[in-house]
Amino acid sequence: MSVDFALLLRLEHAVSDILAAPEPAGGPVLDAIGRALGWSAGAMWQVTPGGLRCVATWSTSPRFESFESATRDLVLARGEGLPGAVWQRGEPAWVREFGQQTSFPRAVAAARAGLSAAFCFPLHGADGIEGIVEFFTSALADPPPELVSTATSLGRRIGDALHRARASDAVRRSEARLRAVLDSALDCVVIADADGVILEFNPAACRTFGYRRDDAVGRELAELIVPPSLRAAHREGLRRFLASGEPRVLDRRVEITGMRADGTEFPVELTITRVAVEGRPVFSGYLRDLSDQHRVAEELKASRRRVLDATVGERQRLERDLHDGAQQRLVGLGMTLARARTALPDQPARAASILDDAIAALEESAIELRDFARGVHPASLTRYGLSAALADMARRGPVELRLGDLPTDRFAPAVEATAYFVVSEAVTNVARYAGTGTAQVDVAVSGDELTVTVTDGGRGGADAELGSGLRGLADRIALLDGTLTVDSPLGAGTTVRARIPI
Repeated sequence: MSVDFALLLRLEHAVSDILAAPEPAGGPVLDAIGRALGWSAGAMWQVTPGGLRCVATWSTSPRFESFESATRDLVLARGEGLPGAVWQRGEPAWVREFGQQTSFPRAVAAARAGLSAAFCFPLHGADGIEGIVEFFTSALADPPPELVSTATSLGRRIGDALHRARASDAVRRSEARLRAVLDSALDCVVIADADGVILEFNPAACRTFGYRRDDAVGRELAELIVPPSLRAAHREGLRRFLASGEPRVLDRRVEITGMRADGTEFPVELTITRVAVEGRPVFSGYLRDLSDQHRVAEELKASRRRVLDATVGERQRLERDLHDGAQQRLVGLGMTLARARTALPDQPARAASILDDAIAALEESAIELRDFARGVHPASLTRYGLSAALADMARRGPVELRLGDLPTDRFAPAVEATAYFVVSEAVTNVARYAGTGTAQVDVAVSGDELTVTVTDGGRGGADAELGSGLRGLADRIALLDGTLTVDSPLGAGTTVRARIPI
């Protein structure tokens, strides 16, 4: 095979121009080399963890399509076929006649296409062989050294380009993954350099602190989201770490105070980690707004205080009711019996009259105690359950109570008592404020919840803030991890709904 040196020089320049593109493609490279040197078909292979995979094919005629298809479907191991052999040896190789190669997997397809010879050379990159290029023809003499030298030079250039493209693609993929993680993160992610300058500010941080990303990136973190009272300590901590390398808060969860764009301060949980990059340190901060958590904790404390105050107040009320009612009757009954005992020897008729009065007082005391006990906890609720107790309430209640379908199952005593008193308090409010004489009660089991709903068609417009009675019930329900809601649009009635876990 004769070699035109001017042709080889033009070929190297043409390939260099193709490789200078931002994303060099295998097809144009194969076309430039194949047409310049008079090859009939060609293929480019890429080294992957699974072996050599064909990433591009080229030919001068449609009659080679079947052979190209067979090439594209192949995955070659190291040492397998001509490309595998070149991968293994790391230097150019050629075959003058496929019939002499028992390990050539495409021998039959090549023979059908009229291809009997091939030239193959490796693509060397910075990390080793990036791929293999092979060309086919119908006849081939031993290639001259100049062609082998040119192929070796082209192989290095193409290999370097593939290495750069692979590295660039890896960077793009890494950046895309990082962006996806940052954009989807529920917590705030703020990345800053060793000078405390913000490099990244994810959407959660934008929502929490009230800044646009473009307004945050490039600003000093301390002046942006750290309250003025803490900025000196923040800057000193960063300076101390850079000087000593000794971390005090790295990789630990700490609770501090953050500052929003409007200047308001709020509690945040902060974890700082050092990003594994070369050069000066880069830090990633993960922040979570604790405002809701603190508010819930304060509401829980307030609820517990209200439950405690209500318990103390209820006990004092019971003590007063017993003292002023049944206790006084029983004390009076004792004095009456003492008078009867004094009159008994001399005045039996008077003693009998006094005893009659005592019996009547005893019966009144029993009735009063029974009514008192029913107000504290109805006997039917303890004996027969929620449905029976609500039926009793419907018979004796201050308004007409319409009962929907009621569950016949028994529930935990705390659940039944809470559901009963929700209805009792709601019905009392209907009688006092709704301006209607009827109410509807529905109780249903849904999953692991008991839902109690009391609805009236009254004037509505109830204060959104719960009154003392419903507030006490809401606290009682909260102790069972349940919820109480009141919906009362003006002129459209009121609906009280309790959801109580069972």
